[in-house]
Amino acid sequence: MYASIFGNVSAIIQRLYSGTARYQIQMLRVKEFIRFHQIPNPLRQRLEDYFNHAWNYTNGIDMNMVLKGFPECLQADICLHLNSQLLKNCPAFKDASDGCLRTFSMKFKTTHAPPGDIITHRGDILTSLYFISRGSIEILKDDNVVAIL
Repeated sequence: MYASIFGNVSAIIQRLYSGTARYQIQMLRVKEFIRFHQIPNPLRQRLEDYFNHAWNYTNGIDMNMVLKGFPECLQADICLHLNSQLLKNCPAFKDASDGCLRTFSMKFKTTHAPPGDIITHRGDILTSLYFISRGSIEILKDDNVVAIL
């Protein structure tokens, strides 16, 4: 019995350590990138903040890499499941068919922005439509907050 308990505790500790080790390896890559490309301090801090925020949000799991291992029909079902709340809460998709929702959900790309980061700048050409699924976003005009969504 003690061997079984010890084995379970050992497995749990090993899983925890493997997550920490993966984090350390990825952070080391980020820091090497920063050093190699001589990224200046304000931008360096944004890179590190983004990495930490994304890691905390995903625990280092790249959803796109995981999904690539499954057939497209299963990917569509998973994407629909993962984005179901977003699709249900958006009036634009209210009357969309299940097939339409599956197709849309396959096209969604998740991005993360740490607090205080800028997603787009004035004058940027936008190629994406953004849905906020967690947190909030400030809309600025001439450095004044005009809305918080």
